[in-house]
Amino acid sequence: MPALSEDATAAWNPAADEGRRLSDHLRVLRRRRGLLVGVLVLLLALSAAIALLLPAVYRSTATILIKEQEIPQELVRSTVTSYADERIQVISQQVMTRATLLGLAERHGLYAQARQRSTSEEILDRMRRDIKLTPVSAEVTDRRTGAPVRATIAFTLSYDSEEAASAQKIANELTTLFLNENIKNRQEKAAETTSFLEEELSRVSTHIGQVEQQLADFKQRHQGRTPDLALSNLMANERAELELQRVDREIAFMADRQLQLQAQLSETRPQAPLAGGGAPVLEPDDRLRVLQLQLAQAQAQYSENHPDVRRLRREIATLQAQAGPQPGGADRERELRRLKEELAQLRQRYAEQHPDVQRLQRTLQTLELLVRGDATAGAASPSRPDNPLYLSLRAQLETTGSQLQMLRAERGELQKRQAEMAARVSQSPDIERQYLELVRDLDTSRARFRDLRDKSMQAQVAEQLERSRKAERFTVIEPPIYPERPHRPNRQLIMAMGAVLALVGAVLAVYLREALDQTVSGARDLVRVLQVPVLAVLPAQAQPVSAQRRARIVLGGLLLLALLLSAAAASFHHLVMPLDVAGYGLLRRVGL
Repeated sequence: MPALSEDATAAWNPAADEGRRLSDHLRVLRRRRGLLVGVLVLLLALSAAIALLLPAVYRSTATILIKEQEIPQELVRSTVTSYADERIQVISQQVMTRATLLGLAERHGLYAQARQRSTSEEILDRMRRDIKLTPVSAEVTDRRTGAPVRATIAFTLSYDSEEAASAQKIANELTTLFLNENIKNRQEKAAETTSFLEEELSRVSTHIGQVEQQLADFKQRHQGRTPDLALSNLMANERAELELQRVDREIAFMADRQLQLQAQLSETRPQAPLAGGGAPVLEPDDRLRVLQLQLAQAQAQYSENHPDVRRLRREIATLQAQAGPQPGGADRERELRRLKEELAQLRQRYAEQHPDVQRLQRTLQTLELLVRGDATAGAASPSRPDNPLYLSLRAQLETTGSQLQMLRAERGELQKRQAEMAARVSQSPDIERQYLELVRDLDTSRARFRDLRDKSMQAQVAEQLERSRKAERFTVIEPPIYPERPHRPNRQLIMAMGAVLALVGAVLAVYLREALDQTVSGARDLVRVLQVPVLAVLPAQAQPVSAQRRARIVLGGLLLLALLLSAAAASFHHLVMPLDVAGYGLLRRVGL
């Protein structure tokens, strides 16, 4: 082997050239270009097949806006208080039920091939995956706090299908279901609120009626002893005590007067001497009888110190002093019968406590005593006394006795009334406690009734608001459209990633083949095998290429070029736009 120059020898020194240079890598790729091109074409074809053979999935999307209530909430407040995103999730669960989704699949013939080999649960899972619900949030200002918050203002509803028409139909039907379900839910909630308040209102009204009846029965059982009459009962008790004291004083006075009259009557002779030796004093005339009846009535109405009583007594005393007394029993009996008839009529019209009835009873008692006194006096002596002084004292004694009896009867009545008033006052605390419990229950129930009535009226207005669709509602601002391009797969991305992976795979295949190859293909491999320096490298002799082989190479290149052009055209047609549309656009651009 001929010797080389020092530069050439240094160039082939293994110690000076430990790493591979770019030229070495290019030499490897050039030497194994067949493998590189084959793997590259194979992987490109595989990625193109994957991009073209994957089924197209079309997506039709509807955008639904959550529109606020038209009427200000300060005027009419809705009874549906849940948040929009919460209602969206609830409606989503109500719409995407088993019966609804299977009904959609049956009506529109969805997943026809999958239903032949899959169960209904698998079909439901796939359909739920194909339905996409995406809330759209925005930063708004909270009206109550004034702070910025994130709120759901709209949401999108999509459906993915291998057929564009089916995607649009199902998206339309799902949108309709969402809108109808929202209206139905809001109206049902408003109606349930109104119904609940009306039931509560009826229950409270029934309870109020029961408490009112209990209160009426309580007042009937404890008539005159209720707390609202406690002050009246106390004052009546005090008045009865004062009246009783007055009557006791009058009884004591009348008893003393009776004793004085009895003493004077015992000292007076019944028979008076004849006047001038003639006949005795005659009986009183009609004027005297009338005055006596008037005196009896006045004594029943007034006290002894009344001016009318004093006047009548003076007139009677004057007449009696002049003409002498007379029995007058017949007139008194007639007057007694008349007063009894009048008392019966008054009792039919008034109660026993009426002042007119009590006054007439006292008059009757006075006349009855006078009549009984006349009868007793007539039976005692066959000859009537004719002494005017005696007769006057006896009449005063009888009147005093009658008044004393009347006062004692009045004292008994006053004692009974005072005992009754005292009993009422003593029972008042316990009765007041029971009464206040009923009144408190009644007041609470009435307040509850008013509150429920106001809420019920507001709920009825809110229900009408929901029925007229003036409250918050879902509005379609972008209906589902017919999808012109598939949503997935992204064929351009698949082709781009396939090209990159094909190039990387081809290079890796070349270097893997190079690493597994044990043949000597250059000076570096020779140095590695022989462990001796290479002195010189002789260039390879060019071998003539036959015409037949050259023709095969050209034909293979043309076929490969045609294959690549076909793949590019198919990719452009499926990934970018149809070829006819591109052709028409090109013709328009050139003006043809």
